[in-house]
Amino acid sequence: MCLPPEDIKRLIRVLTPLFNMRERRENILMWAFWDDQDLQHRVNLDQSPIDFTQQLIMYLAGNNCAALMALLQAVQEREEGDWIERLQPYVEQLRQKLSPAQPRYKLFVSYRRKSWGFTHRLVADLRTRINADIFIDFSSIDSTDFESSILRHLRESDCVLLVVSEHTFDERIHDPQDWVRREIGEALRLGKPIVLLAHEGRYPPHPDQLPLDIRAIGGRQGIEFYPRYYDAALEKLIEFIPKAIANPPAPYQPAMPPPGWSIDEESAALHRRLITLCEFGDYTHALPLLEYLAALQRRREEALPLHPKKDPKNAQPSAKKDTGTPSVPRTACAVAQILGQPFEWCDVPAGPVRLERGGYLSYNTARIVSSFKIAKYPITNAQFERFIRANGYDEPRWWTSEGWRMRIEHAWSKPRLWDVERWNRPDYPVVGISWYEAVAFCHWLSEVSGEMIALPTEAQWQRAAQGKQNYAYPWGDVFEPARCNCNSDGTTPVTRYEGLGDSPFGAVDMCGNVWEWCLTDYRTGDESLECPSKGRVRRGGSWVNKDAASFRTTKRDEMRPELGLDFIGFRIVRNESWSA
Repeated sequence: MCLPPEDIKRLIRVLTPLFNMRERRENILMWAFWDDQDLQHRVNLDQSPIDFTQQLIMYLAGNNCAALMALLQAVQEREEGDWIERLQPYVEQLRQKLSPAQPRYKLFVSYRRKSWGFTHRLVADLRTRINADIFIDFSSIDSTDFESSILRHLRESDCVLLVVSEHTFDERIHDPQDWVRREIGEALRLGKPIVLLAHEGRYPPHPDQLPLDIRAIGGRQGIEFYPRYYDAALEKLIEFIPKAIANPPAPYQPAMPPPGWSIDEESAALHRRLITLCEFGDYTHALPLLEYLAALQRRREEALPLHPKKDPKNAQPSAKKDTGTPSVPRTACAVAQILGQPFEWCDVPAGPVRLERGGYLSYNTARIVSSFKIAKYPITNAQFERFIRANGYDEPRWWTSEGWRMRIEHAWSKPRLWDVERWNRPDYPVVGISWYEAVAFCHWLSEVSGEMIALPTEAQWQRAAQGKQNYAYPWGDVFEPARCNCNSDGTTPVTRYEGLGDSPFGAVDMCGNVWEWCLTDYRTGDESLECPSKGRVRRGGSWVNKDAASFRTTKRDEMRPELGLDFIGFRIVRNESWSA
């Protein structure tokens, strides 16, 4: 048995009130075992609450501990109230039973003193959740012996956790004696797996802005920690650490300076002086010093052999070289770097679509769609929070004139359901937003990425959803409820149905989860941003819909652009003809 008999009895008593209605039982089983329909039908849904709960828990406890834990976690995830706290003791027992032979890792934590509060909490939580020896310097680093101890623990570690806060890559990082820089450099040199913990979504700067010995850390992604998403990020970290350890990187060999080249003590002293000035807020004197040190750094780096010299005898003409790996322009990564994961572009080639009549179309109409890129997933809460944190609701330049009027009139400062926990989970689609807010998000993202980002036109959306085959549903011509989030109690993570209901071009959740805003005006067909509009096109169906017709790739519907409801979100496109 997965649990002791007494705990099973207590668990049955705890869960019985939850299963008082047949519809709720069905929804919870579908939520927990969406990929295992046989298990969903192992119990009789028409029994009394006590009999149903007893049959379900006894079956799972005796046959499938992993399934029992999945059930409890599903209840914790979807039900409001204190279910997380009530079920957590049973979840912890099951977790220990399922992973008794979990290896004991050695982890090294690198951080700035100013991120002490976050780091201390993180380490305390990790020690209760993962079988690991965790080394963190919570005391002085002035002692020479202690310096040796730090480097020894780093070299013996299996993985380095780097806390990236607003202070991690400040001016101190250019001081060769800076401890964070030394720890990063040593970890890179030894080929240690480095997991970035992006506190409030912060990442290392571009490699060009970093010293040579740690440039390999520049521009990397990591696991984002926000206050309201802390627990979800911690779970992701715990899952990722073993994967990082199993796939260590190659040791990093930075460009070596010419013989005799070194950073003089005077420059190191100037760096320390700059740090002191900034800490005291004396920017009048700090700015000239910063400019001088930056110019000095550039002159030094120009003297370094940044690329190894090639032997002319073995050199091959570049035109004949074919590595088999297509080169990716730097701009192609900009949006993903800004928004964080999960994000990926799906390429949609040019081709025809056939739009059904309705609204501005008096009859079925064929359109030719140019090639473009569409986001693989709807925009998530964590990604939309970047827009909020960028003061997106306070910048008129990102809004249409009517959108800004609405935002002032209704005092919008965040999506309507932003403060309701069940709708605001990091990897769930953002909901409660109007068409105007989605457009403002696109304008902001265009500005910060240098790419032209927009909502899809309805023709683009349909092309991405049905593919060249003109499928009735993203996966084919027969509706299969298990392939999408439909007829449920709410939204699901945007990756939940990945691999099950993908479109022919790889887009996920084009059917179900949330309706998605399109650029097109439903009544006029106008695709400009400033046209007066009583209704914009929405596509795809949502979690609340039941009938198969709502999920057809050709289904066209409208919604007033100022509405923000719990079943509508959006995804973005990048038009090839607009890109720089």
